[in-house]
Amino acid sequence: MVKVPGMLFILISFIPWIVYWILCGIGLRIGVLISLTAAIILVAYQVCSREFNPMDLTSLAYFTAASMATYIFDLEIFVEKPAFLGYLTLSLMALISIAVEKPFTLQASKRDYPEVYWRDKTFLLVNDAISGVWSMIFLLNSITSIILSNPYARIISNTLIAVGIILSIFLPEKLSAYFLTRDFRKYDWRVEVDTRKPKAEDEYDVIIVGSGIGGLVCGALLSKRGYKVLVLEQHYQVGGYCSSFKRDGFTFNVGVSDVSGLWERGPITYLLNELGLKPEELFVKNRMRYIFRGEMIKASGLDEFVKRLSEMFPSEEENIRRFFEDARMAYDECYKEADVYGVPLPAELIVKAFGSKKLLNYPKEHPHFYDWMNKTFKEKLDEYFEDEDLKTLLCALIGYIGAEPSEVPASGALTAVLSYYIHGGYFPRGGAQNFAETLRRFIEDHGGRVLLRYKVDEILVEDGRVKGVRAGGKVFKAPIVVANTNAKTTFLELVGERHLDKEFIEYIRGLKMSPSSFAVFLGLDMNLRDLPSITVNLDEGYYLVINSNADPTLAPRGKASIMVLTGANYRDFPARGTEEYLRLKEKLAEKLIEKAEKLIPNLSKHIVVMDAATPKTYERYTSMPEGAIYSFDQSIHTKRPYFKTPIRGLYLASASTFPGGGIEAVTISGIICANDICGWRAK
Repeated sequence: MVKVPGMLFILISFIPWIVYWILCGIGLRIGVLISLTAAIILVAYQVCSREFNPMDLTSLAYFTAASMATYIFDLEIFVEKPAFLGYLTLSLMALISIAVEKPFTLQASKRDYPEVYWRDKTFLLVNDAISGVWSMIFLLNSITSIILSNPYARIISNTLIAVGIILSIFLPEKLSAYFLTRDFRKYDWRVEVDTRKPKAEDEYDVIIVGSGIGGLVCGALLSKRGYKVLVLEQHYQVGGYCSSFKRDGFTFNVGVSDVSGLWERGPITYLLNELGLKPEELFVKNRMRYIFRGEMIKASGLDEFVKRLSEMFPSEEENIRRFFEDARMAYDECYKEADVYGVPLPAELIVKAFGSKKLLNYPKEHPHFYDWMNKTFKEKLDEYFEDEDLKTLLCALIGYIGAEPSEVPASGALTAVLSYYIHGGYFPRGGAQNFAETLRRFIEDHGGRVLLRYKVDEILVEDGRVKGVRAGGKVFKAPIVVANTNAKTTFLELVGERHLDKEFIEYIRGLKMSPSSFAVFLGLDMNLRDLPSITVNLDEGYYLVINSNADPTLAPRGKASIMVLTGANYRDFPARGTEEYLRLKEKLAEKLIEKAEKLIPNLSKHIVVMDAATPKTYERYTSMPEGAIYSFDQSIHTKRPYFKTPIRGLYLASASTFPGGGIEAVTISGIICANDICGWRAK
């Protein structure tokens, strides 16, 4: 069946009305019957195609009523007042179509845009607006036909119709951008910084509060671009969750052990290239295995993983192949514009960096990724698979998000879970601390300062603008402050409620924290070199990370540094230091060791170093509320704060903002923040 373009589709729908207005306008009653015949033909065609247009159905109803009134009851009103009654009817039709959430322009729009657009709320909003414009035009034409005589009424009517056509062409682009960026626009200020202007010792171009990876990434890029940067960190070392500690020759990561974003066009690769650093000197690819229903599943790459899954689930072999083809195409589309700024961008920044036309064309240019954006991960799995065990296995790394598949956007699972299957995950060489320290040294080598044990007590605000910070009994001045702290801490403690409106404060208070974790760190006098660096045990619900298998320097020769990690709820733990807390900590550690011992026989007899961390441990050392490992909940129910805030000059660069938690994600947030400070100047 030939697909008629949208504007032509609308024009065809106008044919019965044009015939009606022309013929009845000169007093010919036959115009009513001819128009009814045309309406019947249009609706009959739609019966065949099973696709009904509200305007054509309205035409059929109107001209049926008009024919009966004219030829059965001998009434002349439909012949004498064609413009008034016709346009009034069309105006009501447009309003009713909006009210029932089926705007009459929707069928026409579907002909001009791919199906991937159709489920989008903005697509419906744009059509509501355009249908509303036409309703107003129809109403004005109806009124004009009563108060003005021809030819003036006809001239105005035709002019308004022409305006409607022009608006129908240009409004989709502008309205899409408006609906998707209207909330962000009130925060989209610009603070100019003169990097060449001499500054006093306590004056900086940018102050960064906290030294997690998001803040360090932002600071490194800005220092390279000539900004005078100050990083203030409350702890004795930088890195936040991306840090390490040592015990008797063993090095343990606080949490970070599997990092994405290191493929050819990945954000971390982009960052390191931008800074003149070599990815292979800072990261090494992990060897992974999964334990599911008692089976060991090893895969060094996507092809091997797909082959192994196909062997386990032969009835789903074709679906497995199609699923990962779809995932790979969607993932590539997500990073389609990464060559310009190094990262994928949210809607409001696509408009800012590339213009509104780019946003309108985004679904058309990214059809696979856009489809993933509009479904949950569970919906996407259900679309391809029937076997529930296979679906469970493909959710093996869902802990990297911290939410259930039914609550996770498929696009989020794509970038935070499936990306590990597609491009692999990487371990930081020298431990997680080495990556953080590398960024710290870069900042200092380019004229910036990083001060440790400097807890920021207040972000200074005057007249809605950032003026600097107060830390360690000193005041440091800057027109821009980047908060690498959690947004709740930033707004409720460092900025203060007096500088923010009540609605915003309530929004921040209402944000739900993500889950936390419980970890046991073990130094073993065992050689575990034959095992992969990471084991995900789905049967027992834990992750086993052998740090020294990724990097042998993290343990003495012939020994092993390992971490056993599982999810934990902050509220399950009593106050730190109490007898109840210590007993629970010891009990949980023993349980994890007992589980790990099933994979590593006699493990408990070879422990030479042992430590453990609870959610309250993480909270103490990182100041992250509830020890949340991804800042806020990462389900579809949570709308993270924008990276720009109601305070002019105050940015967020952390897991609190887009795109969320994880090293790749906070790297993206740091790059975005630096680009915005620099005015989105492409390199």
